[in-house]
Amino acid sequence: MTAISQAASMPGVFSNCYGKVLRTPDTAFNNLPDYPFDAHYIEIDGMRMHYVDEGQGNHKTVFLLHGQPSWSYLYRHMIPVLVDAGFRVIAPDLIGFGKSDKPVSSEAHTYANHVDWMQQFVQQLDIRQAAAFMQDWGGMIGLRVLAREPQWLQRLAVANTALAEMKGLEKFMVPKVLKLMAAIAGKPGIDKLTSKLNYGNWAGYFRHAPELETGKVLQALTTRQLSPAEMKAYDAPFPTPEFYAGPRKMPEIVATELDAVNADWVKLKQWQQPVLTLFSDQDPFLAERGYDRKFQQNFPGAEGQPHRTISKASHFLQEDQSPQLLDATISWLRQTGF
Repeated sequence: MTAISQAASMPGVFSNCYGKVLRTPDTAFNNLPDYPFDAHYIEIDGMRMHYVDEGQGNHKTVFLLHGQPSWSYLYRHMIPVLVDAGFRVIAPDLIGFGKSDKPVSSEAHTYANHVDWMQQFVQQLDIRQAAAFMQDWGGMIGLRVLAREPQWLQRLAVANTALAEMKGLEKFMVPKVLKLMAAIAGKPGIDKLTSKLNYGNWAGYFRHAPELETGKVLQALTTRQLSPAEMKAYDAPFPTPEFYAGPRKMPEIVATELDAVNADWVKLKQWQQPVLTLFSDQDPFLAERGYDRKFQQNFPGAEGQPHRTISKASHFLQEDQSPQLLDATISWLRQTGF
């Protein structure tokens, strides 16, 4: 593992090959509710990548991968239960999110870079035959890492995520349609976004909003009421607009690098290990649109598994129904001999 050296001693603003990089002050994360975990860091391309690492004495490891605009705080209710069940739990923050360093340039936040950064993280930890729970961009990034590092995982659970495999006319049209939807949406504020959750408003809000109200975004995509302190915890990584490059860019790169994505999807369809889908019933983006069936039909290891629809849950189902997720995931890991 590459130790944190130069990056750890850098101030809150520095430069590397991606240009200016910001580090959220540690004080921004003081007194977060239900997040008592020690911080751990790995150096990736001269930047500090944060991860939670609990239950280090346990033999089997479970990775928890978040998406946009959340961070490892999303898994705070799942981490201790998985540790008590006998697993080591690793929950990284994507570069640009959470406690990880944040390149300021939008150009740094390509799909390829996020995959590469996560692949470096996996390689440096050098943990093999693990399990992973991937949601949102955690799946879109993590699945591509798995395609390149097939020995990384022995079990895979996916929830409210997708991999944009596109061919033919779809490959030509979808990127254009998404750009058109974002253009038509204009510059929606938080009220328009939360009243009508669709791709156009999502992309338009994150691109143009002067202030990203991340806690309110998370609330709009949960079925339970978040407390003011919980919503503030989701705002914490982004104290000023200069920190927004990661969450601003991700909606725009959903349907990019499709040749590379398709190549990784071909590799994934050859992966034989058990796969479980845990999609929610009230996700405004993905519910009842067949994304779970796509995983079930394309992964050999998904056949015959106890796939479940998580009830009374929106997109961020970790907030809504962590007991359901934990019951399904832990029992499945045990049933499959992990």
